[in-house]
Amino acid sequence: MEEESVFENDLEYKTHPICKCFLEPSSPSEQEQISVRKENILNTVARTEKYLRDRRIPELIRFLLTKLISHAPNKPVAFLEKLIDDCMLFRAGHGPPPVLYENRHLQAVIKSFDPCQRGWLSAGQVRRLYTTLGLPLEEVLEDKMSCDVVLKKLISCQEDDLYNLLSAGTVSDINSDFIIKTGEASN
Repeated sequence: MEEESVFENDLEYKTHPICKCFLEPSSPSEQEQISVRKENILNTVARTEKYLRDRRIPELIRFLLTKLISHAPNKPVAFLEKLIDDCMLFRAGHGPPPVLYENRHLQAVIKSFDPCQRGWLSAGQVRRLYTTLGLPLEEVLEDKMSCDVVLKKLISCQEDDLYNLLSAGTVSDINSDFIIKTGEASN
């Protein structure tokens, strides 16, 4: 009770003026300027996110950093320069794919999913295998798949995914987006 009386007797606390800007609503023009400014910022953010997403830039950076970390070269800039050159040669069809997992890595992972060495994996194991490797999974139609077939599919999937990553946002890709948008506008 003594604490309440202390605050009640504090004249400075009671007579402290409050700014009128808190009491009066701001004019409509100020609110419009703020909302237009916020809208411009949000539009810029949305355009930036769309640009990065359409061109798969975060995935490309993740791929480059993963390769860099896994190889841990003494000259990382030279390594990245060569890696990007290798990627462009692969995309142009003039070189091998610089994929994340070599065949020996894929074989070891498949072997870990087939510890009894049956020579085949169930559909559930194949799904978990693709998830473990971070690769997009096609539909698994068979209940059992031979380990050799799984290996071939993994190699193909990894190369296709890399090619799609490297081709995202290319001129032909952007032109197809433009054609689709203009086609929708004319309908």
